[in-house]
Amino acid sequence: MASTQVPTSLSSFPEELLARIIAYCVIPPQVFPVRPPWHIQPIFFPCPSSLACPTPHTSTRARFSPLLVSRQFLRIGTPIYYQTLHLPTAAHAVRVLETLVAQPVLAGAVRRVVLGCVSLEGARVLRACERIEDVDICIDVYEANPQGDAADDQDAQALCDALDQIDLKHLTIRRTSDAYLTLTRPKYLLERIAKAVPGWFNLESVHYALKISSTPATRPLAEALSHAPKLRSLKGQLPAIWNDLFLTISKNPNLEQIALYVEGVDGILHTTMYMIEARKHAHLSELIKIGTSFIRTRAHTTAAALPSPPSTRPSTPLSASRVKEVAAELMTPRLSQNMSLPVEGSSHVS
Repeated sequence: MASTQVPTSLSSFPEELLARIIAYCVIPPQVFPVRPPWHIQPIFFPCPSSLACPTPHTSTRARFSPLLVSRQFLRIGTPIYYQTLHLPTAAHAVRVLETLVAQPVLAGAVRRVVLGCVSLEGARVLRACERIEDVDICIDVYEANPQGDAADDQDAQALCDALDQIDLKHLTIRRTSDAYLTLTRPKYLLERIAKAVPGWFNLESVHYALKISSTPATRPLAEALSHAPKLRSLKGQLPAIWNDLFLTISKNPNLEQIALYVEGVDGILHTTMYMIEARKHAHLSELIKIGTSFIRTRAHTTAAALPSPPSTRPSTPLSASRVKEVAAELMTPRLSQNMSLPVEGSSHVS
């Protein structure tokens, strides 16, 4: 009987299995870790975004190294490697554009783009990749004129025009620490995104990766999301105080869950100011319960004085003489209580 030969190397594995294995090695995280504060950024990284902090070279090399194992690994892993593009700065976008021009087939492999800043080059990457389903946008400040007219912000206009041409399924919105929603660029981007939502017929999830409040700049997007036909999931940072932004979005009949979170914490408390007000709205509260992880508060109990349990020690057996004495002592009070005493001047007839 001939023995079955067992594969002894990865090259003999089915390519479907190899693709799954390589994917674990080359797909980057959702957001790259931020460099330590003591690290000095090069001059070609002007964007203050947390996404704009360049990653250590070891991270990129570690993801790229599986593609250098063999030609088979390079052929299988290259499309997977380009499924997610992290573009922290405009300089990164320029280099990606050069690669896509040299190898146009790679543009068809891109599914997710993470933009660390708003730039004309980033918009060109979005236009070059026609099969994008997921966009992560970090809103920054228009440094040339933060309070100026939006018509002068060509980077923001180009990005919004590119978003209008994409049929998104997943959208994430972030902002830098200095990108206040009262500035021109953040207001313009939120307004244009709100206008683009009706054209995203397959939009399934939205992530507010920032503390959002209900303002004239944010309400149009909430109204648009409340009518998105396929919106299933909403995720956002827990607001510090109550506002009706998530309440407006919860009116969408297709919405299945709302996931609230606090950065660096595994869950939220039921006793926060926002949750206390959210309980007054049944549908909103139910959606939050489905999608949110809660921290259970410890119960405070009061110690009560309980009677001590009866002793389980066996009693010492009594001797026969002692039993008679105890019985006599017990019977004596009963006899004295049952015996009627004679009263003076009365007679007893038997």
